[in-house]
Amino acid sequence: MQLAIIPGVLLLILLIPFNLYLQRIIKKLTTKQMKLKDQRIKMMNEVLNGIKVLKLYAWELAFIRRINDVREKELQCIRQKAILNAFSSAVWSFAPILVCITTFAAYVLSSENNILTAEKAFVSLALFNLLRFPLVVFPSIVNSIIEANVSNKRIQKFLNNEEIDEYAVNKTTIDADGNAIKIENGSFRWSTSIEDPIILKNINLKIHQGSLIAIVGSVGSGKTSILSVLLGEMSKINGQVDVSGTIAYVPQTAWVLNATLKENILFGKIFDQKLYDQVIEACALKPDFDILPHRDETEIGEKGINLSGGQRQRVSLARALYSEADIYLLDDPLSAVDAHVGAHIFKQAIGPNGLLKTKTRLLVTHGIAHLHKCNEIVVVSRGEIIDHGPYDELMNKKAKTPPTSPIEIKENILKVAEDKIHEEITTAEITSYESKEKKDKLIQKETVETGSVKLIVFLTYIRACTIPMVSFIFVLFLLTTISSLSTNVWLSRWTDRSKNVTISTNERSSSISKIHGLTVYSILGFCQVLFEFTGTYVMFKTSLNASRKLFNKFLLNLFRLSLSFFEQTPIGRIINRCSTDFDMIDNDMMFTLRSTLNATLGFITCFILIANFLPETIPIMIIIFIPFIFLEVNKKKKIIKL
Repeated sequence: MQLAIIPGVLLLILLIPFNLYLQRIIKKLTTKQMKLKDQRIKMMNEVLNGIKVLKLYAWELAFIRRINDVREKELQCIRQKAILNAFSSAVWSFAPILVCITTFAAYVLSSENNILTAEKAFVSLALFNLLRFPLVVFPSIVNSIIEANVSNKRIQKFLNNEEIDEYAVNKTTIDADGNAIKIENGSFRWSTSIEDPIILKNINLKIHQGSLIAIVGSVGSGKTSILSVLLGEMSKINGQVDVSGTIAYVPQTAWVLNATLKENILFGKIFDQKLYDQVIEACALKPDFDILPHRDETEIGEKGINLSGGQRQRVSLARALYSEADIYLLDDPLSAVDAHVGAHIFKQAIGPNGLLKTKTRLLVTHGIAHLHKCNEIVVVSRGEIIDHGPYDELMNKKAKTPPTSPIEIKENILKVAEDKIHEEITTAEITSYESKEKKDKLIQKETVETGSVKLIVFLTYIRACTIPMVSFIFVLFLLTTISSLSTNVWLSRWTDRSKNVTISTNERSSSISKIHGLTVYSILGFCQVLFEFTGTYVMFKTSLNASRKLFNKFLLNLFRLSLSFFEQTPIGRIINRCSTDFDMIDNDMMFTLRSTLNATLGFITCFILIANFLPETIPIMIIIFIPFIFLEVNKKKKIIKL
C-alpha cells in the first residue's frame, strides 16, 4: 500500500503548476477589475459633488446609465474570475478523490493478491481526507494573496508618487531691505518631469513686509501659480524663493469643513472673543449669522453644500484672518461676493486700514476697483511678470497690462449673479426653516444595525437572486453532498464484498470485480466534482446577477432622494456604500454562501447518519451544542456594548 500512494502524490504535484497558471490569469483580471472599480467610484464622487446641477437639469437617468456602463465592465471581470475560481475550486476538491482513485487502482491492479479491505480503504480514506480541507481552502488563500499583492502594488505606487520638494522654498528671516518675500530668476513647472511644460519663467519678485500687492492678468496667465510657488507646491527648475514668516492661504475655490461655522473659523485655535468679533465684522458674516438657525453654531454640510459660494468664500477668508499669520495669499476672494460686500471686505480686512494692514498681502484679482489702494501691482502674462509698480506709474505708462477679456467679465458677472440667487434661496430656506422644529445636527450620525441579521435582509437578497435559482443551487449542492456520501457507501460495499471473496473463493464469480468497483467509485467521484463545479458556477453567476440588481436599485433610490439628504449625509459615507459594501456583495458573498451551504448540508448529513447508526449519541450532541448558542448570544451582547 505504501508504494501505491506514489501515483496520487504525482498527480497532486502536477496540479500545482496548473493552478499557478489559473491564478496568474486571475491576477490580471483582479488588476483590471480594480481599475474599473476606481473609475466607477471616481464617477460616483463627481456625480455626488455635482448633485445640485444633476437634479436641476434632470440628468439622473443619463448618469445612471454612464455609471452602469462602467459597472457592467467591472462585473464582466468578476464573472470571468468567478468561472476560473469555480474551476480551480472544483479541481482542488477533486484532488483528494483523484488521489483515492489512483491509489486504490494502483494497489488492487498491481497484484491479484492485493485485496482492498475495509480496514485499508477507510484508514487510507481518513488520511486522504486530511488533505481535503487544505486543498479546498488553498484556492481561496491563493486568491486572497493575489488580491493582497495587487492592492499592495497600488499602495506602493501611491506612496512612491512624487512628493513636494521641501527645499523649494527657503524659510528665512526678513532681509536687510525689509523684504518678506523674494523670488530671484525663478522658473517653475508642476512636476519634476522634463516633459511637462514650464509654467512660470524668469520670475523676479520682491515684496516688502506689510505691503499690499495686487497680482493681475488674463485667465491662465499664471497668477495662481505664483501663489503656489510661495506655498512650495510647484517644482523649481532654477532660481531661489525666500519666504519670511507663516502663511495663510485663501484658495479660489473655498474649502469648508463638515463642522459648525465657528469651528471652521477657529480651525483648532483657542477662542478669542475680541479677535473673533473683529474677524466676523471684517468678513461681513454677522448678517448671515443672524438669519442662521443656530448662528455660528450652525453645522455646515460637507464642502459647504448648504452655503452659497459667497458665504463659503467669506468663511474661508475669516479662517485665514483668525489664524493671525504673517503673510496672506488671497486668490481672488472678492469674485464670489457682491460688489458692496466686496467693498466692505476690502475696507475692513484687506485694505490699507483693514484688519490686515500690518501684514504682507498678495491679492490676486480681476477687478480694478481696489487697485489704486494697493502698494504695488504685478502684471502677469503667459507665465512671466511683464510689469510691476504703483498704480499711478502703470497708468501713466499705458502699459502692457492685458485687458480683462469680455469672456472673463461675463464669467465673473454670471458667477456673482448665480451666488446671489443661491444666497437669496438659502436665506429664504433658512427663514422658513426657523418656523419649523430646529435640529441640533445637520449631519446625522450613521446608524448601524446590531445583533442578528434581520430576516428581511435575507429575503431581499434571495429575491434579488430569484427563488428558482436559489432552489436550483440548493439542489446542486445537495446532489454534491449525496455524491460524496455515495462514494463512501460504495467503498464500504466494495470492501465488504472483497472480504467475502477472500473467505470464499467459490463466490468469486458473483463478487464485484476490481475493475467494476473502481469504475463505479470513479463515476461517483466525477459526479461529485461535476455537481460541485456546476453548483459553484451557478451560485457565482446568480450572486453577480443579484449584485447587479441591487446596485441598480441602490442608484435609482439614491438619485431619487431630495437634496436635504445629500446636505445631511457626508459624501464619503455614500461612497462607502457603493464601494466597500458592494465589493463584499460582489466578491465575499458568493464564497461565504458556498461555505455556508457546504457546512450546513455536511452537518445535516452527519447528523442523520449518526442518528441512524448511533441514536444514543443524540443527547450528548445536544449538550455539546448548547455552549455554541451561549457564545453567539454573548457575542451579540458585546456588539451592543460597543
